[in-house]
Amino acid sequence: MEYCIRSFEKQDMDFLWNMLYESMYVEEGKPALSRDILKEPEIEKYLKDWGRDNDLALIAVDESCKTLGAVWIRLFSKDSGGYGFVDEETPELGIALIPEVRGKGIGKKLMREMFQLAKSAGFKALSLSVNPQNVPALNMYEKNGFIKVDEDGGGSWIMKKEL
Repeated sequence: MEYCIRSFEKQDMDFLWNMLYESMYVEEGKPALSRDILKEPEIEKYLKDWGRDNDLALIAVDESCKTLGAVWIRLFSKDSGGYGFVDEETPELGIALIPEVRGKGIGKKLMREMFQLAKSAGFKALSLSVNPQNVPALNMYEKNGFIKVDEDGGGSWIMKKEL
């Protein structure tokens, strides 16, 4: 499959919200989450008012310009930290692909491009939250240098990668 990775553009905002929804892990056999979850304050803060200083996103698109996936990072304060918060200097990373292109290396390429972009923006590390039962995601994060640094109250792992 031919694809490229490009910078986020304003017209990608709806797609980025879709990718935030896709990034939420649901155990096999459990019902899908309602899209209303995107309106919950602890979820919407990942993208609400996107475009602040240090908000960075990349989009994967195929040769016909179809959007395939996205990776994004955002800084949070200690008071408003997300599920993968480690400190105020480390942005949290989110990543998702449309279901039909998972497992083809696109996520790995998106992440590696974001590592370079984040490093060039002056960040020293990235963090994320992952449910350890989401084995494909956990494996991808570990293969790309993320290590477990903590657990949140809900059983998810907080992982960090030094850049």
